[in-house]
Amino acid sequence: MEKKAEWLPDLSNEVVEAARGHELCPYVIALEGWRRGLTLKWYSKESEKFSDIKVWYVNKPGRLFSLSSQDKTHYFFRSRGDLVTNEAVEIGADKEATKNWLTKANVAVPKGKQFSAEATNEEIINFAATIGYPLVVKPTDGSFGRGVVTNIENAEALEHALVYVRSELNFPDVIIEEHISGDDYRLYVVDDQVVGAIRRIPANVVGDGTQTIQQLIDRKNEERMKNPRLFSCLIEIDQEVREMLEKSEKSLNSVPADGETVYLREKSNISLGGDSADALDELTPEIKNTVVNAVKAVPGLTHGGIDIIIDESQPENNQAVILELNPTAQLGSLLYPMEGKGRDIPGAIIDYYFPETKSVDKTNLYFDFKSVLQPLASKTAIEVEVTKPTLGRVYAKKYVIYGEVQIVAYHQWLRKRALELNLSGVINNMTDNSIDVIVAGVNQEDVERFMEIIRQDPRNVEIREVVEETWDKSVRIGFEIQAELKELIAEINKSRKELEKIERQRQRAEQKYMKLQNSKVWRLTLPIRKVFDWVKYIKRKIS
Repeated sequence: MEKKAEWLPDLSNEVVEAARGHELCPYVIALEGWRRGLTLKWYSKESEKFSDIKVWYVNKPGRLFSLSSQDKTHYFFRSRGDLVTNEAVEIGADKEATKNWLTKANVAVPKGKQFSAEATNEEIINFAATIGYPLVVKPTDGSFGRGVVTNIENAEALEHALVYVRSELNFPDVIIEEHISGDDYRLYVVDDQVVGAIRRIPANVVGDGTQTIQQLIDRKNEERMKNPRLFSCLIEIDQEVREMLEKSEKSLNSVPADGETVYLREKSNISLGGDSADALDELTPEIKNTVVNAVKAVPGLTHGGIDIIIDESQPENNQAVILELNPTAQLGSLLYPMEGKGRDIPGAIIDYYFPETKSVDKTNLYFDFKSVLQPLASKTAIEVEVTKPTLGRVYAKKYVIYGEVQIVAYHQWLRKRALELNLSGVINNMTDNSIDVIVAGVNQEDVERFMEIIRQDPRNVEIREVVEETWDKSVRIGFEIQAELKELIAEINKSRKELEKIERQRQRAEQKYMKLQNSKVWRLTLPIRKVFDWVKYIKRKIS
């Protein structure tokens, strides 16, 4: 499949590999601050530092952190920093309150009303008649498109949707609002600027004239697996997809024509398999201004995500209608779109909180996220500070060494020499009796003269050839030996197997003991065993 996306080079797949799901947003923001020389600390949910900040769903470390300069400290929960107030968070979580604030500021929102669990379906259907069809039903506390039913065209369909959302999905509090047709966008605003925007396209496949829809879905999911945001947002074949295909008189075994687009859902949520296409440059200044005004309309909301629809019924007005505001928005789709450029949202957020770091010559090193969080995960600490990197441009080289060089002791010697020069890097064993040695540091001379060090091993390792190559990717701080890591993992697995063997033996012995205790012989010999125990006791007393 043709690659149509251009992601930020400093946030490659390798850099964010250990930070997936809800950890991606905090990691990329924390990494940006750390790369600028700010002090980075991670916290567990037990930390009192976040007692004044509204947070939720912190079931594991990697979502709470702080960044500090010499003059100030700011605290962050996922993508939201402490300059977003708790009031803004509460308004953003209440869809009805959000609409009220936006309406006061003359920002366009869909007509509609919120209904509590006490309201009957009949009351809701009667209200729907006052605003007209088509309509949308959505839970007041839903997310990721769960429980949202769109394009409801009559009272019968509305009643069916209400039963489904309120009873089957157990979302009794709902919002009914007009359905607006048009392109769906997610934008991100920092202060008074739109710094990222994507167009969200409902899950779909494009035919090639030979493959079935099932095969096209499988192929597209393979591509989504390579995307740091979309790997967990695959297209799942459920009842909604099957019904959507039936409406277009197709099935999973149908073969679409070459270039034919087959839509699989009506909703455009990325989490439901939707596509993301960068749209920052295609939006007009008027639309961007509307979105900025929407953010300013909510007290204390200084940055966050905004969902809009550009109303296709009013193309001459290019009308943007605000659907939702999210103070703790996902950044992944803006960083890793399926089409177009990834936008530097982390950089914009750090610029806002620490404007004095804009001109810093930052490093492109990164840190081992899992290792940093280990003390928090094991509950041996409630906060962890990440070692600061040396700032400045990082120079890097890859040296491919051929010969009898796959010896851990040689690798350890190379690591020692690299660390003495304050170089980071990694040594990888290859399959052709060679190793890749990647070294990086701010001192270009030390990086380049590592070629000489490679040949200076006191053990006289047999080296046939050394090939020097440029390395323009990010490098993890510290120095890692893959062979040593494999040995350690193998040793851990061996110890785990031994422990499992001992545990199985213990369980078998315990079962035999319990079986013996419950046997007839054991019960009949109880008086004799008591006599023997008494005799032993008397002997001990006499002695």
